[in-house]
Amino acid sequence: MPEVPSHLRAVLVRLGVLAAGLAGIVGVAVLNRFAHLGLAPTLLLEYVAVTCVIWGLNGFLFRTVPLSGLSLLVFSAAAFGVLFLVAYFVGAIVAPLLFDAAGQDFLFYAFALMTIAGAAGCAFSRNIIYSAWALLFAFLGVAGLYVFLGADFPAVAQVLIYVGGILVLILFAIMLTKQIGGDPSLTNAHLGLPIGAALAAATVGTLAYMAVMTPWKEAPSRSYEPVSAALGTAFLTDFLLPFEVASVVLLAALVGAVIIARKEIKEQSDAVLE
Repeated sequence: MPEVPSHLRAVLVRLGVLAAGLAGIVGVAVLNRFAHLGLAPTLLLEYVAVTCVIWGLNGFLFRTVPLSGLSLLVFSAAAFGVLFLVAYFVGAIVAPLLFDAAGQDFLFYAFALMTIAGAAGCAFSRNIIYSAWALLFAFLGVAGLYVFLGADFPAVAQVLIYVGGILVLILFAIMLTKQIGGDPSLTNAHLGLPIGAALAAATVGTLAYMAVMTPWKEAPSRSYEPVSAALGTAFLTDFLLPFEVASVVLLAALVGAVIIARKEIKEQSDAVLE
């Protein structure tokens, strides 16, 4: 395999740290809200996440600012203080207005719109890099919908696993793909746009008809309670055997992927030697 250039490796590292910092900011906030994480650990973890974000942005937006070592920590502390004041203002003044009945409806439709727009941008964008970034907003919108359902564990898993792990992996795969070096505007037009448009129209029409015509029953609203503790107890008691079986299956899949990759690399090296 060709060696990755040093400048590209540096960009990938900064992008990875930036994505991890953004995911950490959201994840810690959700843990503090629903899992009752303490104030001191919350502030410490948020400061670390902000530091990661600033270090990642330093390679793109703050190139003229020499941030490293102590200067990075001081700059991050100042930025964290400003963000803390903004968050306090939003939480103490704006949040009570947003989280009444009308505010909750507005936030729900905002997250739903962000999810749909991100999915549409991922599917219809002619630039594969823009599609990957649109997928970020789709993932964040789904995490917000999980919060409205009172499902704190799926919301945190959505942010940490899909945004902080899978999306970063997709971006790395895109940037390391040799076919994208000169022209990132790859498209799937050969799959047939008319057939896809017809299927999309039928699907949207069916879902819209079901949403409008179904006699939905209104249930009384209940207070949201964290479900992380219950899930952890269930995984280690009643569902311990399926949990361990799933772990073995994932391990087998990982070993199989390594074996297949080594076989392909060996075949390529033998072909080059011949």
